[in-house]
Order: sequence, then C-alpha cells, then structure tokens
Amino acid sequence: MNISSGMSRLDKITFKISAWLERIAIIGALGMILGTMIDVIGAKVFHWPLPGSTEVVYLFQIISIAGALAISKIDGRHVRIELIDRLHQPGKGIVHSLVALLGLALFIILIWQSYTYALALHANHEVTATIKLPLYPFALWLALCCIPMVLLLIIELFNSLMEAIKR
Repeated sequence: MNISSGMSRLDKITFKISAWLERIAIIGALGMILGTMIDVIGAKVFHWPLPGSTEVVYLFQIISIAGALAISKIDGRHVRIELIDRLHQPGKGIVHSLVALLGLALFIILIWQSYTYALALHANHEVTATIKLPLYPFALWLALCCIPMVLLLIIELFNSLMEAIKR
C-alpha cells in the first residue's frame, strides 16, 4: 500500500467520523433551541423559568460547536485567505503546508489541554452551579472532536507538500 492510498483511506475514515460528530452537533443545536424555548415559554406563560436553562444552553453549545469542527473544514466553511491561493507553485504549496502544520500543532495542543482539563475537572468533582451536571464530559467531548481535525490537517499537510514537490 502506497502513501496516497493510505491517505485516501484516512480521508474516508475521517469523513465518516466527522459525519457522526456532525449528527451529534445537530442534536446539540436542537437542545439549545429546546432549552431556550422551554425556558421562555415557562417564564412567560407559567411564570416559572427552566432552572439552569442558561447552563443547559451553554453545554449544548459545546456539544454543537465542537461536533461541527471537522465537518466545517471538510465542507470548506472555514476561513481561508484567498491572497495565498493567488500564489504560484511551489510557494502556494509551501504556505499551505506551513498553515496546515500550525493548525496541526494548535489542535494537538487543544486535545492535550482539553484532556488534561477534563481530568482536573473529574478529580475535583466540578459541576455546574444550578443543575449540578459534571463538567468533565464536555471537556472530553472537545478533545474527542479535535481528533478528526488533526487527521484532516495531516491529510492537508500531506497534500500541500505533494503540491509543492510536484511543481
């Protein structure tokens, strides 16, 4: 098996994982909507707001945003500087490689720090203020959702280096 077919296989696996995380992110977005809706209806109609609704919405935001990270990159909904795209090869490939390398470093650090933070939250039994939900699963969720981003950035780094070398 050559490197290109290995990258193709990694690309397919990463897409499948990212699609599943996106589905969970959609559930998180629906949770934000339902939590807000129940709180508003409860407060306005029954004069009894949902206890901890702000916490619930915040936690669903973590689920939603983290879960959508990788699929956003796959779909091209991330920020990209078009000035770099105007460069000619090999300059364009080199700049894209450097950007992918920096992104890779950032997300590896984010995984590591999120995991470390989750362990600290778990050890200290940290919970939300009102509804007493443990916080460590949400830090673990963030670390988990960054793994496909690392894989995507490895693929992007490889492809950018191949572009730079071909020209």
